[in-house]
Amino acid sequence: MQRHTTEPEDSTVKLTCPTTPWLAPSAVFAIAALLSLSLATLGIAERPAPQDVLNQLSGVEAAAAAAQTTTIQIAAHRGGYANDKSDNAPENSVANIRNCQSKGFQIYETDIRRTKDGHFVIVHDPTIDRESTGTGSARDFDLADLKKLNKRFRDRTISEHRVATLDEFLVDGKGRVVFKADLKPGVNQYFKEIMSVVTRHDAIDGIIFRVPYRDVNLYADYRADGVPYSRTLLMFMVSRMQQVDDIKKRFDSSWIQVNVKKDEPANPETLKLIRYATDQGMLVEAHAEGTEKDWQALIQAGVRMFHTNKPARMKAFLRKFELQNQSEN
Repeated sequence: MQRHTTEPEDSTVKLTCPTTPWLAPSAVFAIAALLSLSLATLGIAERPAPQDVLNQLSGVEAAAAAAQTTTIQIAAHRGGYANDKSDNAPENSVANIRNCQSKGFQIYETDIRRTKDGHFVIVHDPTIDRESTGTGSARDFDLADLKKLNKRFRDRTISEHRVATLDEFLVDGKGRVVFKADLKPGVNQYFKEIMSVVTRHDAIDGIIFRVPYRDVNLYADYRADGVPYSRTLLMFMVSRMQQVDDIKKRFDSSWIQVNVKKDEPANPETLKLIRYATDQGMLVEAHAEGTEKDWQALIQAGVRMFHTNKPARMKAFLRKFELQNQSEN
């Protein structure tokens, strides 16, 4: 298998590690080619690499994983859309996949809905009104009719782009980003069909599904029924240690989201839960709520992925601390 490196246009960080055609979530947190920023460089204390993660990998992935605790990932909400019109890349469009990659955002957060005729499409809102030239719910459209509509930019002007399908995202995203997908209401009952799409495109290492803990039994049943599974596939959202223990026991997931409070994201109880999940060998995601001081505290506790609707701001925050540390040294 041929290996290669790519470099986002706007980045000054050199790419040094090889990548596979799919940037596997099991290694994506560790591969420098994804523009991850070193916490050692940021002057933030490291936590030991979970040994069970290292035991799952070999070769370049193992070498990368050995340093995974010094890596932060940016999950860009709907791929990032602050400059959607000037970038000619509306949120959740196929064009925005390459835009997300070019800006150095490693994870593309997105949303999946189902059409009336059983196709899976990338739509965030309950209706398509804001995002397209149509009106109503995606579930009330056949795919062919949905494809006749144009995507809108956030200023409501009309773009040349069309509503994207999950198939299109998986094809165009291969080797560029890893998707972190939310299943919108009612879609989780079609998870088996969604995984058929994922496996058809050989993309199980290119997507993470973020799911609520309340659905833990549903996904356990899917797994028991033989739906394809990997440790990186599901990211459960948790708020208590008992939930962490349950996920560890039943799924042995690599990723987990610790829910944070908007008004006090780095409170002692949240930081304690983050440290606990990290000690169980899990990689923790959190929303980038609060201030830069809060973000630093979350990183110190063990957060290794930030979900944010302002990914450029998060990237600038990480850069600032990198440069600050370099000047001090």
